[in-house]
Amino acid sequence: MKILIVDDRRENLLALEAVLKSPDYQLVFASSGEEALKCLLKDDFAVILLDVQMPGMDGFETAKLVRARKRNEDTPIIFITAIYHSTENIAQGYSLGAIDYLFKPFNPEMLKAKIEAFVKIHFHKKQIKLQNELLKQDALELQTMNESLERTTSDLSKAEALSRVIGETSIDTLITMDTLGQVINSNPAITGMFGYEHEELQGKNVSKLFHGESFSFLNIMNYLDKSQIKILDATAMHKNGATFPVEIQIGVASIGEQQVVVWSVRDITERKQLEKERKDRYKTLERLVLERTSELFHTNKKLKEEIFERNKIARELRETGLMLNNILESITDVFFTLDHQGQFIYVNKEAEKYWLKGREELIGRNIWEVFPESLAEFHPFFKRAMNTRETEHFEIKGRNSDIPYEVHVYPSEEGLSVYYHDISERRMFEKEMARLDRLNLVGQMAAGIGHEVRNPMTTVRGFLQLLGDKEEFKQSKGYFDLMIEELDRANNIITEFLSLAKTKTIDLKVLNLNSLLENLFPLIQADAMVSDKNIIIELQDIEVLSLDEKEIRQLILNLVRNGMEAMPDGGTLTIKTFMEGDVVVLAVQDEGTGIKGQNLEKVGTPFFTTKENGTGLGLATCFSISARHNAKIDIDTGLSGTTFFVRFKPNL
Repeated sequence: MKILIVDDRRENLLALEAVLKSPDYQLVFASSGEEALKCLLKDDFAVILLDVQMPGMDGFETAKLVRARKRNEDTPIIFITAIYHSTENIAQGYSLGAIDYLFKPFNPEMLKAKIEAFVKIHFHKKQIKLQNELLKQDALELQTMNESLERTTSDLSKAEALSRVIGETSIDTLITMDTLGQVINSNPAITGMFGYEHEELQGKNVSKLFHGESFSFLNIMNYLDKSQIKILDATAMHKNGATFPVEIQIGVASIGEQQVVVWSVRDITERKQLEKERKDRYKTLERLVLERTSELFHTNKKLKEEIFERNKIARELRETGLMLNNILESITDVFFTLDHQGQFIYVNKEAEKYWLKGREELIGRNIWEVFPESLAEFHPFFKRAMNTRETEHFEIKGRNSDIPYEVHVYPSEEGLSVYYHDISERRMFEKEMARLDRLNLVGQMAAGIGHEVRNPMTTVRGFLQLLGDKEEFKQSKGYFDLMIEELDRANNIITEFLSLAKTKTIDLKVLNLNSLLENLFPLIQADAMVSDKNIIIELQDIEVLSLDEKEIRQLILNLVRNGMEAMPDGGTLTIKTFMEGDVVVLAVQDEGTGIKGQNLEKVGTPFFTTKENGTGLGLATCFSISARHNAKIDIDTGLSGTTFFVRFKPNL
């Protein structure tokens, strides 16, 4: 029997192997969903341990494909995850047919017990399947016998005398009945076995001869028709009320146009007794063997314990060393060890890439001699860890790149163990979280103060418009119009400000992004002609999306107008749509001078702008709209221009 373990991390596979290793079953490992499906094409598995988070095809997608195969629709699946703890993830796991959903770290003993239980279930299923095949084989043999009996019955009229002799001399009771179980004939053995004469039973239902209210001729015949089994055990009842076990062999034959059923009933009391005695003897023999084995075990126990403990310690040391080495070689972080003199003792593969030197060039050499430029930066931390015997933590930039690393220096008896962890992804995540926090804060402010600011502005605008129309203020009409114009501009800024509100409701409808762009194209083209710019639109076939038409129009116009304002006269703006897998992508590409590095991180922050008359809310609004549509905005910029990519995830 085999168990399939699927995890993209080698260290996790080794950990599960250490927990589940057993002579009772074979462990098969797969590092991806695709590899797991290939394993399922070749073998059957008692249970599948499936990691949820994997690159490419994750655990949920793999489980869905496994369940789609008829052969594996009942194979037990246990999800194991370290981060997908939400109720939605657990519900999704169970909806895909999982029988359990475990969180890392898990209890090794509990997991091992579960796996052993599923192995036993799988073993029993195989045994049942084998027994069913044997029963089918016996049924086919009995079917052959029944067919032979039917042929014999067709010649019954010619061999009646011979049949009568056979029936009268048989020690088994032969009962002939119609298809309803009414007795037609019986041989003399029925008197010795049941105590009835033939005349007493003729026309009676055969169920009279058997014990139990549940015994029914029609139920038995229906059961036999479905199962193809023609021999069964039953409890017969003598005329005096005594019961005894019997074996019934059933045959069906046709005599002319009449169909008859023949039961051959054999008393198996003696056979049952022999079986019981054989079982008792077997149990006695088994008990004697266990007693002798126990005595032998206790005799050699002390000697074996000493040998076992020594072998166990040696094996564990070898396995631990091998496992530790495999883990260190498979991790994606830099790891190396130094002795007390600063010489390299061990270097993993990632450390070779980091130092740009092979381990044969490093092991045995002093780190400060090989890399003297690192002495000033690292030596104080390494020296303090060595002297104080306490762990040191600090951050550095990569030796040959700007990648930030978090360095951990651990003192040990041999010297120092040094671990470099790439934290660029964490830094990016922290920046994104800070940007989202700023957007959230602005959104809360927008929802709170937008209404209160607009009310007095409306009142002031109304009075300005009213006063501007009066005769006595006509000479100041231009001032009133200027004030109204500035109030309208402030109102537009507040409108954009309000669009950042996190709690803003959106009206989603199924729309095609291409159709929306085609409708907007005349307006975009008119803006481009006014500013002496060119517009190119390239639309590929894309999936429909659930969109708020008004908000997506605003997003497109904001990105297009920003792109046109970033280009000199005669520049070309390109608008594209295409598919990336199942993701719909909108791309707006300009031919400007690009976004400076120090400004790229601030893009999308409310009130940050590089325009003289800009408010800094246009791109912030775009980021808010994309967030409400479960989309993501990515920026690719350089000296030849900037491209904004809006990636819309598929509708769930």
